[in-house]
Parts: sequence; structure tokens; C-alpha cells
Amino acid sequence: MENAATETIDYPFVRLEFDGPLAIMTLNDPERLNAMGMEMGEAIATVLNEIAKPRRKCRALMITGEGRAFCAGVNLMGSRKALADGTNKLPVMGGVETFFHPLLRRLHAVSIPVIAAPNGLAVGIGLGMCLAADYVIASDKAWFQAPFKNLASATDSGLGWLLSRNIGMLRTKRILMRAERIDAATALDWGMVSEVAPADGFAARAREVAMEIANDATIALSEIKQIVNVAQRIDLHSALESEAQAVARTSRTKDNVAAIRVFGSKEKPQFSGE
Repeated sequence: MENAATETIDYPFVRLEFDGPLAIMTLNDPERLNAMGMEMGEAIATVLNEIAKPRRKCRALMITGEGRAFCAGVNLMGSRKALADGTNKLPVMGGVETFFHPLLRRLHAVSIPVIAAPNGLAVGIGLGMCLAADYVIASDKAWFQAPFKNLASATDSGLGWLLSRNIGMLRTKRILMRAERIDAATALDWGMVSEVAPADGFAARAREVAMEIANDATIALSEIKQIVNVAQRIDLHSALESEAQAVARTSRTKDNVAAIRVFGSKEKPQFSGE
């Protein structure tokens, strides 16, 4: 058993790695392009429980995929088999409300900064997971799609809500109503991702960015995350009050004291996430 600073845990179709303050969750079913079935979803829920344990001291979470894909959406093979067998119940479709959406709610509720690193295609719930992140670094080979209309289905994963707030209504309808593939360069231009990095060396660059965030003033970053997340749902008075309360909380942290101590000098503060 490795020490807690550099530990790897393998779950069904998911690998969790602890690298100091950074937790890295890798969707690990490359033969199926990391399409999400119930077992993978349950493993993701277990990972979210694990990183929340105080003894882990996680300050950021990075999510990426094994192989050439980030996540090819929900695995629909169970639903296809049910139709072939003459069964009327479609297990995956029925699981949207009872399983997949609750899982995404948990991901959105993660208090520490979340970095998505789509290394390849991110489709359906894969795109939803990217949009649940606070920072998205994409490979220049990545692309994004929400092909629900090809299945004669409405969207899930909160994509209508999330995309329209990130890129506007017309672009959202273009993506959803035409099932258009969006390449990494376009996603960056539209505001779907934060940065794009070359595929050659992408894993190392993504980890570098995630580690920079994990070693930053993560209490303050978590407060900023919450301020931004609720900003479009509240009025200005409430936003000012929310910021004042967050400033009061961060002013009591060791990181805040460390930053003020070297303010105005060329010395960089060393943050501990406390």
C-alpha cells in the first residue's frame, strides 16, 4: 500500500489517483470509449465519497478519460437489448431521473475546484460532466456533441441549462437541434472550454494545470466557485451580501494571512489550503 500522498485505487471502470493535494479520476473503459453504465456511475459516486473524506485532504479534483475518449455518453446497450428482447422497459432511459441526474447533482455540488480534462470525444453525459467542472482543459483532438435528437430523445444532463448560460441560446439550439460536433478550437472560441492543449503531451499538461490549482488558495477558489455558480440566480443585493460573507470566511484562513504577509513584495505565498 502506497502512502496517502501517492495512492491509486481501481474501481469498476474508474481509476482514482491521489497525487498530494490533487485527486485524479480517470474513466477507464476505453474499449467502450468510456461510455457510462451503472457500474461506472456507481464507481464515480464512490470516488466522490472518497475524496470528501477529511483524511484525504483533497484540494482539487481532475476528471479525464483513458484511451482516445473522455466519455461517449451513457452506455445504451442495455436499452438496445431490452428492445431486442421485446421488453418495453428501457433501463438507461428510466435511470436518468433516478441515477444519472442525481450523480451529476453530486458532481456539481463538489466544494473543491473541479478540472475536466477531455482527452477525446465528450458526448452526452460526457459533455455534461465537462460543463460541471470549474476549469476545462481540452486536448486539441477533443470534440463535443449532444446527439439526443438522433435518438428522438430530449436532452439530459442539464445541457440546455448549462450550455445556454455558457454560449447563448442560439448556439445551444444549434448544438442540440442539429447534433453538431464541436471541435476543441470552436469550443474554446464559444466559451465551452477554458483552454486547449496539444494532444501530444496532453496528459502531462492537464495534470500540471490541475496541480497548479490544487496548490493554490483553494478555500478562496471554492468560495469564488460558489459565488459564480449562484450569480445568475440572484439579484445584485444578494450577490454583494454573498461576497461579503465569503470575504469574511476567507479572511480567517492561513492562506489569506500568508498572502497579505508578502503583499507588495516579489515573494510568492505558499498556500496550504487552510
